[in-house]
Amino acid sequence: MILLKKIVIFYFSGTGNTWWATGRLTEYLKGMGADVTFFSIEQVDTELSDRLIAGCGTVGFGYPIYGSDVPEIMKDFMKDLAPSGKDAFVYCTQWLWSGDGARVSAEFLSNKFRIKWAEHFAMPNNVSVSAIRLPYTNDKRRINKILKRADRRIKRLVLKIVSEKPFLRGFSAVSACSGYIQRGPFRYFFGRLRNDINVEIKKCNFCGYCVKLCPVSNLILDGNTVSTLGSCIMCLRCYSFCPRMAVTYMKKLHNPERGDPYRGPVDGFDPELMQ
Repeated sequence: MILLKKIVIFYFSGTGNTWWATGRLTEYLKGMGADVTFFSIEQVDTELSDRLIAGCGTVGFGYPIYGSDVPEIMKDFMKDLAPSGKDAFVYCTQWLWSGDGARVSAEFLSNKFRIKWAEHFAMPNNVSVSAIRLPYTNDKRRINKILKRADRRIKRLVLKIVSEKPFLRGFSAVSACSGYIQRGPFRYFFGRLRNDINVEIKKCNFCGYCVKLCPVSNLILDGNTVSTLGSCIMCLRCYSFCPRMAVTYMKKLHNPERGDPYRGPVDGFDPELMQ
């Protein structure tokens, strides 16, 4: 039976992976007859979000995984929502593995919604910082191969949602334990990592783009200085999209020999779409 309920999806995306997954998910749900709208959580406040939820039948939540955990901005959004008791699905984007990346959001949602579906989508690695030399690519041919695999999993999730067949990836005890291996240390050290983004003044032209892009207003431009407030959530949006590659992570600039920083899953991606 095709689901015709109204669906509203809230997502956070730092560099575009979850934005892309949300767009594909919305497209396929609409193709199955659902009335769907989606919003970046940077575009809505709690009052509007609660009204949107009150007017729908099913709610979706999407976010990238940071250290097998929910981004701080998404946690705050979830915590502030009013209980509704409505059906919900949760999905996360990740590079290799998160264990229980979708399940961990239940800490903030399970007393407000009935989580019936949860899924993980493997996406291109967006961590291109020099301080942590993880493999990444801006080669769209390689990226497209990853996106095709993610797209197939998105379609399968849509079929489960519209047929109302519950599916909860990452909710087993094994998944929870494997996720905690990464999440435990990440949460312990998180407070110490929130001031690791900075700007190399010698390269900066003080255009203010990093300040504009930051989803938590962590960066402050004052004349010819850029300072931080220590509230970074490590989304890497400023690092990835600085036109002069002047943003540093752990005091290290991007290495141009590795190519540009990761700048989204599709050509021409505009990070301002999420604001």
